[in-house]
Amino acid sequence: MTEERIVNRSERTLNRGIMPWHVSFIALGGIIGSCYFLELGDTYASLGPGAVLVTYAIAGLTIFGVMQSFAELLVNIPRRGSFVSYTREFMGDTASAGIGWAFWANWVCYIPSEALATAIFVNSLIRDISGKEMGVGYTFLWGVLALTLLTFINVFHVKCFGYVESIMAIIKIISIALFVICGVCIWLGLAASDVREWGGNEGFIGTSIMLAGEGSVLEKLFPEGGFVMITIMIWTLVNFQGSEIVGLSAAETQNPEKNVPLACKRVAFRIILIYLVPIFVLSLIMPYFEGNIEKSVFADTLYHYGFGWGSQVFTIVTMIAAFSCANSGFYGTVRSLYGLSVEGLAPKFLSNLNRFNTPQNATLFTIVPIWIVFVLGFGVEQLGWGGGDMPLYTALVGISGFTGTLCWVGILYSQIKFRKRLIQRGYDPNEVLTVKAVWYPWLEYFAVILQVAAMIMLVFEDGGLNIFILSMIIIIVPIAIYVTQKKRGKIRTSISIGADEVTFDEKFPDRSHK
Repeated sequence: MTEERIVNRSERTLNRGIMPWHVSFIALGGIIGSCYFLELGDTYASLGPGAVLVTYAIAGLTIFGVMQSFAELLVNIPRRGSFVSYTREFMGDTASAGIGWAFWANWVCYIPSEALATAIFVNSLIRDISGKEMGVGYTFLWGVLALTLLTFINVFHVKCFGYVESIMAIIKIISIALFVICGVCIWLGLAASDVREWGGNEGFIGTSIMLAGEGSVLEKLFPEGGFVMITIMIWTLVNFQGSEIVGLSAAETQNPEKNVPLACKRVAFRIILIYLVPIFVLSLIMPYFEGNIEKSVFADTLYHYGFGWGSQVFTIVTMIAAFSCANSGFYGTVRSLYGLSVEGLAPKFLSNLNRFNTPQNATLFTIVPIWIVFVLGFGVEQLGWGGGDMPLYTALVGISGFTGTLCWVGILYSQIKFRKRLIQRGYDPNEVLTVKAVWYPWLEYFAVILQVAAMIMLVFEDGGLNIFILSMIIIIVPIAIYVTQKKRGKIRTSISIGADEVTFDEKFPDRSHK
């Protein structure tokens, strides 16, 4: 049960510095990280041409359910505590502490891997241009520079984050559009090239690559069967991580009542353009068994059709995507920590704001362990410390997928409880809600069941059991700490909210007995 807390109001809160057009591009670019360019190749190879489209379509429908549920909560109960405010309100303090701190720990581990990826791509680009091999020291230097930039962007005015993230989103979107155009031209046989390793020597490719191999059409489209779509769902869902950043930015968005629901509801359209269309084009011109995690699947495809420039272009884009993912993730995890603090689930000093009205203490509290993980990760990945069968990047992606999915389940469950509690208090949701999730409750239940199943089925993947165990530790440890502190009487009994915020009890007082 949720603890009864004293509500303290303050005129000073997070600044609404994110402009309406920023929201649209953050929504578009937030789901295009380096994982999209790298992990997609491995997922494609594991599923096959038809299964990868179905899997991404199902995952996309799930995320649409998450985002519209988030929009309903954000507009009808406006809060600046991110999703933590809603999980605490409708799931209780203990569960919210576990989900909120797991989300924070997830990004603390994952951001350094993206900074490391940024550094590796910078080295790769310099090597391609100059022909000189860059040493390990340069990789460390570029990684340090990336983390330093992340710190400055997130400490200053939030408008700085909005501009930087929007510009990077535009670059990523243009690159994907470029691949689709080139891919269609290749498929039609309009892109003449001296080198064409796949799809015959020249002319229209048709279905010769998508339906290559032996067996029926169904067997060619689903070469690994159907069950693999569930076991690999976590790795698919992680490609969509960053979608929730739109909701997290609601507290700092101008005119959130209009712009946030619009951005959240357009997620289905974005998923079609950013995921399904490029993947469909990819499946027409690249054999699925050629996919891997070593390089961008888009760059690899263009290279095999004689477009060497594609390798350099997508190296730059993947580098930008890695930094962008780290930037948006850093923003999101700092806001979740801020939310934990204002809800009384983290130390009070973490909700203090600087002169730009950004949570500086939460930023510094987050960046320190990120630097530590980066140094340790650099040692594991670059200097050969440690060992193991699963690359560090892949392991961190898996943990991120698990804990991020748990966050989405928390949002969905909170919205379901919100609707039920409304009815219990004598309200008709169709009359009192200004923004309503469509297809309620079937889409919400579908999304919850699918994501819970995906988290459980992770244990059947190679190395998945270790990821499952580590993820559970990340969730259980903060819960144990919270329960211990609560028994010691060290938990605050108040929450801090802005003058324009409202709690569920204030917005919807019980009138069921009137």
